[in-house]
Amino acid sequence: MRYRYAGVDLDKHWAVHREVAGHIGGIRGLYTSWVQLGGVEATLHVDGVGTKAVLALQRDRLEVAGRDCVTVNVNDVVCDGFKPVAVVDYVAVEPQHLDKAPRVVAGIASKAGEVGAALLGGETAVLPGVVTGINVVCTVLAVRTARTRPPRSGDVLIGLPSTGPHANGYSLLRRLFKPEEEICGARAADLLLAEVADYTPVLRALEAGAVRGAVHITGGAYRKLKRRSGNSAPRSPSNPPCIFKEIIKRGVDPAEAYRVFNMGMVVYTDRDTWNMH
Repeated sequence: MRYRYAGVDLDKHWAVHREVAGHIGGIRGLYTSWVQLGGVEATLHVDGVGTKAVLALQRDRLEVAGRDCVTVNVNDVVCDGFKPVAVVDYVAVEPQHLDKAPRVVAGIASKAGEVGAALLGGETAVLPGVVTGINVVCTVLAVRTARTRPPRSGDVLIGLPSTGPHANGYSLLRRLFKPEEEICGARAADLLLAEVADYTPVLRALEAGAVRGAVHITGGAYRKLKRRSGNSAPRSPSNPPCIFKEIIKRGVDPAEAYRVFNMGMVVYTDRDTWNMH
């Protein structure tokens, strides 16, 4: 099964990315673009929870959607050496779900506090005929606190696990699994609504020089690591976590799974630094 059968054609999606990239200013990193503000390098990063919010609404787990909205942004800015300092949100709802928006924002506020960022405000929009259920998007302001470098030949690569599919590919996942069915010893809904792993400790490792860079293995698999290094991408692990085995059993090719789902993070460093730690 391919992601496009669930309505998302990644090749067309990335073609749009390439087309709009010409409009982006600032200094471009792997995940972010930044500008100089009074001697400080600052970035704005925006991302959302996508159709995972549909499942969160169905299962009455709306705080998860709010928390994940912060984390998906923070995980990306961390890869470029930036520390989150502020968050704003955009929550769009159908009229009948307006009363649920405060729970989403409560989740955003709680996660923002955990990563040391202030929730400065946002927008709650009622959009009948445009939004189905709830759509959750956040923007994070972050400042640079660490420098990264591209991976080099001989570097040590360390894989950091995901907690599940995170917030990628849920249009496909909702076709593959019924919320109440049991997989991997748990209800599918509980596994699919596991919170996105928080990789902010990677920033501390970057600041300390323990690692030299990081790559978030989100949609697109190892493309970003390959782009950074110019080398061949590493091979996929032969023994992925249980939920990904189930995804593959249900007809998703492993290569497609790595294009679609969030598979954790890779950090890298030189061998001398690795041996010291």
